[in-house]
Amino acid sequence: MITLKEIARMCGVSPSTVSNILNGKSKMSEETRNKVLEAIEKTGYRPNFFAQGMRRQNNKFICIIAEELLQFSTPPIVEAIMDVCEAKGYRTILINMSMYEKWKKTGVNLGEEKLLMKYTSPALVEAKAMRADGIIYVAAHGHAVDVVPDDYGIPVVFAYGHSRNSNYRCVLIDDFGGSVMVTRHLIYRGHKKIGVICGKEDNMHTIERLKGYRSALSEFGIKYDKDLVLYGDWERESGRICARKLLSMGITTIWCMNDLMAAGAYDEAMAEGLIVGEDISIFGFDNREISEYLFPQLSTCELPLEAIGKTCAEQIIKEIEDENYRSQPAELIKMPCMMVQRKSVI
Repeated sequence: MITLKEIARMCGVSPSTVSNILNGKSKMSEETRNKVLEAIEKTGYRPNFFAQGMRRQNNKFICIIAEELLQFSTPPIVEAIMDVCEAKGYRTILINMSMYEKWKKTGVNLGEEKLLMKYTSPALVEAKAMRADGIIYVAAHGHAVDVVPDDYGIPVVFAYGHSRNSNYRCVLIDDFGGSVMVTRHLIYRGHKKIGVICGKEDNMHTIERLKGYRSALSEFGIKYDKDLVLYGDWERESGRICARKLLSMGITTIWCMNDLMAAGAYDEAMAEGLIVGEDISIFGFDNREISEYLFPQLSTCELPLEAIGKTCAEQIIKEIEDENYRSQPAELIKMPCMMVQRKSVI
């Protein structure tokens, strides 16, 4: 592999001149600058960033550790992180632990911490070995993540999942606020008896969204009826099964806590000869691609995934660059959802 010194020798300049040109600091003539850049392009030279980082306190390097890159929420978060880091002059490296397959193979619940710790520990060691200035940990779904030791010594920010360790900042969806917004909207439209298809009962998103639903009902003086609240598993078929039970009770308004279960509710409505948006109202959550392909298109809530990634990047860079900020109590930051109104609600 060609070195910086060899590039300098080829161009008849000093190594420091090549280094300054690479970092945009050189006041050399345009002729010299072009000569160096042409040599770099021809030889395919790439600077050794890790070696450079060892010579300065801030390596301008952030490691992103993702539980599962294939989870729908992860790519927008990671892309937003990378965009902010690039704009601020930070390099990023991504470690994808592919945890969904590992959890499924061992038959444990998604988010099971012992198995997660087994794969997170080497990733944290690797990030430290690469002299990362900070870590952004991207959870695959909303759950508690306690995998970083108190004495890790590098700033860490959690995205999409939360740490019970008060040393680390977390950026989450405002599930409670989004649920209040949806329930108010349905009530304003005249729907007072709202059936709910939740996700798994012990899931963080389910718990917070159910709290928001109950809060909004209380705000309007509507009594909470536990019989109208059923639990699915976030998958389409569970939405269909739960919708069948709700329809048998005469419910004509169903709020599903994700769009896949809402698609299942559509399936059941169609099977029973009902027209969504005319005979029955269905509302989703997530604004996944499927919501636009259902007929009629599904009213839903947009998750603030890009905003979560952007905020995480800004938080970690602030921690890296501002020692006073780093020593302040860690915050739990919740990003608001946005309602997407389409044709599925009467």
